[in-house]
Amino acid sequence: MRFDCVVVKLATCVCLALAMGCTSSKSNSSTAAGTKRIVLLNNTDSPFWDAARAGIAKAVEDLNLAEAGFTAGMDSNENAETGQIEKLRQYATQDDIVAVIISPVSGTNPAIADELKKLQDKGVIIGCFDSDLDSKFRSIREFYVGTNNVTGGKVLGTAAKVLRPDGGNYVQFVGFDSQQNAIERMDGFSDAVGSTYKQLERKIDETDRGRARDNVRDVIDRYPDLNILAGIWSYNAPAIVDVVKEKGLRDKFTIVTFDAEQLAIQQMADKQIDAMVVQNPFGMGYDSVKYAFAKLTGDEETVKEMFPNMGQPGGDIRDTGIKVVGPDGESPLSAESFADFGSSVEFLTISQFKEWLKKYNLTSS
Repeated sequence: MRFDCVVVKLATCVCLALAMGCTSSKSNSSTAAGTKRIVLLNNTDSPFWDAARAGIAKAVEDLNLAEAGFTAGMDSNENAETGQIEKLRQYATQDDIVAVIISPVSGTNPAIADELKKLQDKGVIIGCFDSDLDSKFRSIREFYVGTNNVTGGKVLGTAAKVLRPDGGNYVQFVGFDSQQNAIERMDGFSDAVGSTYKQLERKIDETDRGRARDNVRDVIDRYPDLNILAGIWSYNAPAIVDVVKEKGLRDKFTIVTFDAEQLAIQQMADKQIDAMVVQNPFGMGYDSVKYAFAKLTGDEETVKEMFPNMGQPGGDIRDTGIKVVGPDGESPLSAESFADFGSSVEFLTISQFKEWLKKYNLTSS
């Protein structure tokens, strides 16, 4: 299901979510008697997931899950890797859970993989969204729905090169450098910019928003030749902008970021961000539920339509696409800047992107 093929009425989604508990940020085990649950477990609580919750709610509505005796919802992780491990252990005690789709905090953590394997052995469908497991653990999950994060990192790096073509020195900011999407994005960024650009550091904040800002202050103070700031997770964008603005150094830095939190959208409109690589969390939520429900109900036609090459290398991955958002007015960025990436990458100005959000009644992505 392509995101741009769905007309979202958020009010309807919210009402449905409240009625069914399908978009609660907490795990909800008090479902109607006999109702089977599809659970999407995120990596940390963030406004990034609001659009994914809307996608889940829309899938619940479109596919008539309640009529078939199912529900779906997102559960928020609040304690890094330990939190996800505990959540997975809880799921193993709840027989109404029939599918668990996770954005793992760490794709390499054997304890997370072990708990997923235990669920798989119980007959629970296991999938990943937004971020995948490391290749050595991927036999545990059936599918991945989300961004091609290597491509995403390369797109962000390409934007940095277009904006600062003579080279530069950069720092990348992220929550955890053990999470697969973080590894792939940062490595992709470095690959795209190449040797003309020097990475000074990768700063980890463990999703602590205060620490995220402190990290920006730290590198600005320590590296006088730093001139490119790359935000890898959604909240890194406002953290970077706030500190650069606080220090009065906007003219010195090229700022490129992932995702589009509501605050970051306004900051780009105010020309405080030079480029944003925006994912499709609505599609991640929608397609994850759609696949799990089809598999659980024996709808092989839908399974085949969503993953036509399942069983072949890479056939278990569904790419939900990327948008590159640039400022209004003068900018070296254009659709041609990203033409080499093909149709999975679309360029929009911030005004065009805001119209796109408005069309689907979303405030972030």
